Amino acid sequence: MSNECPLNSDTITFGKYKNGTLQQVLRDRSYCTWLLKQEWFQSNYEYLHNRVQEYEPLPFFFQRVPDEGESFLERYQYFHLKPVEEIELPLSDDEKKCYAYYLLMVGELKAKIEDLLDTDNPYDIKAPCRWLLRFEKENDLKREVFKEFINAHELKNIPYIVERIKKEGGIEYLGAQSFNIAKKRSLEQEAYWEKILKEKYGEDLGIQFKYEKCIFDFLTISTNTIYECKLGLKDFNEEQHKKYVLTLDKYRIIYLIGYDCVISMERKAIYTSDVDKYQVYQMKIPGMTDSTSFDELIKDFDIVEIEDLSTLFGKQQITDPLPQEV
Repeated sequence: MSNECPLNSDTITFGKYKNGTLQQVLRDRSYCTWLLKQEWFQSNYEYLHNRVQEYEPLPFFFQRVPDEGESFLERYQYFHLKPVEEIELPLSDDEKKCYAYYLLMVGELKAKIEDLLDTDNPYDIKAPCRWLLRFEKENDLKREVFKEFINAHELKNIPYIVERIKKEGGIEYLGAQSFNIAKKRSLEQEAYWEKILKEKYGEDLGIQFKYEKCIFDFLTISTNTIYECKLGLKDFNEEQHKKYVLTLDKYRIIYLIGYDCVISMERKAIYTSDVDKYQVYQMKIPGMTDSTSFDELIKDFDIVEIEDLSTLFGKQQITDPLPQEV
């Protein structure tokens, strides 16, 4: 007498998973998509066809999303994932580890946004680095196990979630290690400051000034000043800053942040038309999970209210005693 399991309605008797089970087929989402396009599958295996057609793994992972959520944090489905113990699907111990790590990564992305809520663009978050390597070390599992888990249940991969978050902030995400701030916003901001500086310095203003393999947004030789535009405080580039200091060590650096802030590194001062915004940001720096070296530099800077930031600029020299002259 045969020791094989008896034939039942979930047994697969054909193709890639012959002698396997319906559950195995359901985990292979691309194969399911292919099967549903086959006429023979629908006509000859109606029961299996119906089970494959009706199976949707994603709803098992999400809590109810508020119908009238005002913010992206409230509306975004992946910020409403169920805890492991509430998943009503048969998950192996390894799969539970995969999902627990998935929850951790999504939670960390959400926390980054919350830390930046008082900045110009809270969705300008940094993509997690070496997160698959971290998964392997923390769970003693191969990254392929994690990838197979999210594919089997149609969960979006972490880079996709980062991309969706950045899209909310008007940012084009290019990969796990790099992204571009949307060109339109960046160019509009540079044009705004160029007009102000051009009116103050005329022909003395260098625009996209090239020197020693550096390209400065703006530069005035007469006042020994470098001006750099940044859409937000989190756009600071430490390597770029160090390179500028080494290249033109006698020049002072002034950062033009968004449309409402001018930061003088020399005077250790933040000039702004929105004092509350930058005071709140400063107060949050000590508790930030992703604070930058720039945050450390400016955390004790004086914040000075200036209604019209254009009054900060002019042809006075660096030694000019006027408090409003940066």
